[in-house]
Amino acid sequence: MSAMISKRVINTLYKKYAKPPRDFSDLHIDDFMTACGELYGVEINDASITFSRMAADSPFHTILLSNIYGKEIFESHIALIFSTYILFFNRERYDITVHFKPDSCSWLRRLYWKLRYWVSPLKSQ
Repeated sequence: MSAMISKRVINTLYKKYAKPPRDFSDLHIDDFMTACGELYGVEINDASITFSRMAADSPFHTILLSNIYGKEIFESHIALIFSTYILFFNRERYDITVHFKPDSCSWLRRLYWKLRYWVSPLKSQ
């Protein structure tokens, strides 16, 4: 991936596209088709998008359009944002990178683990 797509940019994408668009036309998927359609063998129907160059057993081979939360264009990549992952498509060569959103941990769970870590060394003494 480009050096421009940092952890901070990825977190911003998850926050910016936390909810699906009201209407699929808001995604402007035509921009994606223009930039990557031929390179990735993209086929779109009313309900899904299929990447024919991907292996048929890949979980990303066919994706429901309703699962796409957003699209972001970068200098050399286009990102399709979903609720739990982001697909980065290289615009110059066939290369797809997937970023999975880390599981969120509540403050109560973090406190539990910190206390457990803090108490464990005391018990061994």
